[in-house]
Amino acid sequence: MSKENDAQVQGYNEKNRDRQDSKDDSKLTEISLRKYDVDPIKSPAFLGLKAYKRMVGYGTRYANDDLESKQWREVYGILIGAIDKEHKLLIKDAIPMVVGDRAGVKYENKQYVDMAQIDASVYERSIQNKKSDFIIGWWHTHPGYGFFYSNVDNLTQLGYQSVNPHALGLIFDHRELESRDFYLGVAGLRLSTPEKGILSRHNFVKIEYELDKELMVQKANKVRKKIQKNINKVKKELNYIDNILRKKALAQLQRNFGLILVPRQNIKVTTHEEEAMEDDRFLYEWDPDFFKKSYRIPKYRAKIEEEIMKSEEILNKLKESANEERIEQKKLKLQKKILNNLMRPEEGINRITEEFTKKLEFIYPFFDYLDTDERKVIELFEQRSSEYLKILTYLKTKTEIIA
Repeated sequence: MSKENDAQVQGYNEKNRDRQDSKDDSKLTEISLRKYDVDPIKSPAFLGLKAYKRMVGYGTRYANDDLESKQWREVYGILIGAIDKEHKLLIKDAIPMVVGDRAGVKYENKQYVDMAQIDASVYERSIQNKKSDFIIGWWHTHPGYGFFYSNVDNLTQLGYQSVNPHALGLIFDHRELESRDFYLGVAGLRLSTPEKGILSRHNFVKIEYELDKELMVQKANKVRKKIQKNINKVKKELNYIDNILRKKALAQLQRNFGLILVPRQNIKVTTHEEEAMEDDRFLYEWDPDFFKKSYRIPKYRAKIEEEIMKSEEILNKLKESANEERIEQKKLKLQKKILNNLMRPEEGINRITEEFTKKLEFIYPFFDYLDTDERKVIELFEQRSSEYLKILTYLKTKTEIIA
């Protein structure tokens, strides 16, 4: 993390938050020593190939020997894994989060949101797969700086280690690749005196590797070269998805054939389940008076919904006097009219999503080496297009089952 954020460190000291975290950390360490006869501060770690390749792949996007050192930038990510029966930390994944400047990384709200989403996703997968994976630490790069913790790094490590004494911080420095002491360019660190808070010393942690060291480096270098060759095209495709497909094409489709209800600025945000379910009524029940309170209703959506309601009224009146054959003919006529009106938005969303799929086919092999901002581009498009398609499908289904 940033080595320039002295104000944050000073403020942290003034409020003594590090002392409380350190006390909690010491208690957890003592419990582990008594219960398992293991000192978590000294327990070893196991680094999997996937995690290593992601660190190298993302880290060398912003610091490599083909760039001038003044252009190098630090990156930050989180570690996913578990603790085995021998209390060894198993590092299974290293997810990229954010790129910073030459000597530090600033975390923003969107990274915290992304981290929370990742945490929830890991938890759900762990339950499904009967595993015990969770966020076990963090990693960042020190391009050309070597392996140490700054005060701000200590602060970050304390945040992880205070709740999990096994938590580890990995540092990657591409200049140390194939060096004598740190052949993989990676070192693992824990705070050795966490009771001192951000002034704590740190220990290097013994790391074991999934494969032979030389083979780990070879496989990571293969990934690194592939990324450097293609990353500019990947960024170009991401930019196209965000600026052309989402902000222009999808936005224009919504303007021309608006289906998505647009929340008003004063919409109530609630965690109350029953209230939240009320706002989902548009998927099941059309009530313009209800929606006007919280949403702006697109004219096209209102028109389609009104046509469906009128069609149902017409058919219900016919049932009183007309024969079944006449009712069925009228039903088919009314359905055809509405479905024909839905053809153009259907063609539009299909065309946009097909183009997105083609872009994604190129991006997908490099998805593991994208950060929060880049992954959000894909996520935002998928959310918006899926919402539009979901409502379109609902309207078609509603039309096809007119009584």
